[in-house]
Amino acid sequence: MERSDEMLMASYRNGDESALAVLIKRYFDSLYRYAYRLVHTAAAAEDVVQETCIKIWKYASSFKEDAMVKPWLFRIAHNTAIDYLRKKKQLNFSDLGGHEDHNEVFTDEAINVMEQSIVREAQEQLTSAVESLPLHYREVMVLRSEGFSFEEISSTAGKPAATIRSLYRRGLALLRQKLARE
Repeated sequence: MERSDEMLMASYRNGDESALAVLIKRYFDSLYRYAYRLVHTAAAAEDVVQETCIKIWKYASSFKEDAMVKPWLFRIAHNTAIDYLRKKKQLNFSDLGGHEDHNEVFTDEAINVMEQSIVREAQEQLTSAVESLPLHYREVMVLRSEGFSFEEISSTAGKPAATIRSLYRRGLALLRQKLARE
């Protein structure tokens, strides 16, 4: 039986060093994709995730037992990415399409070249539209694309769930407007 995130964190706090490694491994790819979408380069995303893992290890003992683990992990990644961007004095945010290893989403040979071109163009339009959104909408959209619930985004962002739902709806409306114009 697979242990829940909360069980893993409790095990780690009770001395099971391997529990934290299991938890980090469980979310490593998602943390990388999230970081990549915020910092826009693979090297920077790797640095952010590495620093995030160090912070998770460093602050695991101060994790509140009644808190949810997943939003806590992504909040650390969020703060680390923002710190990285502040140091670099740039605000490059990326697409919902994932990092460069995932740009070729459709590899089925049954899809012809024309269809692949159309899909790629649509992805580029979506990427461009998402990149043009204000930061507070972009962050909510990225976390939703990672499968976060509104409550988890609320916990991650430190904002009420109603505000997150509102930001998501407004972000979707802005995306629709931008895509309709194109």
